[in-house]
Amino acid sequence: VRTDENCDDEPKHVPGIPNLRIHGSQSLESKALRRHLGLEELDLSGGVRIVGAVDASNQQKGKDAPAGSDVKDDNTSENNDNSAEKVAVNDGDHLKGNDVLLAINNIPIGMDGTIQLSPTRPDERINFRSIVTCERVGKTVLLDVLRNRQRRELKVELDMSKFLVAQYDDFDAVPLYVVVGGCVFSPLSLPLVQEKKSKSPSSFSRYYRDQRYGNEQIIVLSKVLNDEVNVGYHGWKNLVLKSVNGYEPTNIQELVAVLVRKMHSEMIEFRCQLVGQEDADYVICMNLSDVLQSEHRVMNQHMIASWCSTEALSKELREEVEKYEPSEAKRTVCWNTMKDMRAVLERKESN
Repeated sequence: VRTDENCDDEPKHVPGIPNLRIHGSQSLESKALRRHLGLEELDLSGGVRIVGAVDASNQQKGKDAPAGSDVKDDNTSENNDNSAEKVAVNDGDHLKGNDVLLAINNIPIGMDGTIQLSPTRPDERINFRSIVTCERVGKTVLLDVLRNRQRRELKVELDMSKFLVAQYDDFDAVPLYVVVGGCVFSPLSLPLVQEKKSKSPSSFSRYYRDQRYGNEQIIVLSKVLNDEVNVGYHGWKNLVLKSVNGYEPTNIQELVAVLVRKMHSEMIEFRCQLVGQEDADYVICMNLSDVLQSEHRVMNQHMIASWCSTEALSKELREEVEKYEPSEAKRTVCWNTMKDMRAVLERKESN
């Protein structure tokens, strides 16, 4: 339980789960690896190796730092000795791949990646990440690091985990869906994968550690609700959506916007891919008029209240519909089908 004086001044809302901007860590119980990293010659008994880090400058550009990469440090090139003395504190620095993290806030980390539960219970140990996750996003922590065989201290501001695949139910993972011609599309999330209760490893696991940029999501074809409009695609599932009639939506709200604003051709074509087969497309092609006519039939048969979840509608799209459909009663009905929403927006264009 936290009892520090600043606790009352902190905001009650928790913006996210803090992290150190790293992709993961590796235990250092191997004597050969410890010798290779310079731990034995400096008589250091603990620590974990950082396997890769998310570089802040590259993250803003939409790119990750290569896992395990290590940018050459000017201090190291000028003073390439094996001294165990700590260099001056470097504000605003961050961990890099191949760093050895020795301690956080002066709490030593064991070679197995654990720390003491408390000074009064030294024999009970927990994962070192608990030091980070019990803090708030934005707080600065002091790290004791071995980098290129040189000891240093880093002051690191805790970042917020922004996973491409939402991890926690009702926190960053919210049930979202869009039903088009019986094809159910949803953003990929860990609760969605776990709900399937499959004993085989998920092919989506390759995305679990990726960081997202902005509102980016992976949209997947979750299932196909059998109907005459989608004959030929029954049983299709777990495909990653690539494009809709040439448009490439980056999240569920963009997908909805494309469907109600930009579908003017006779056919609607979804191009999907299997994980690991990015050069092979699976095509779902349906007549647009048949899709619109089938909406009520599909939703009634499968007891679905609306063609998409409320959160799948962007604020801009909702405001636009509200502007051109002033009647609240009619507006409430038009949210339920893609056909009715398209009719409201077409009315705007005709005006």
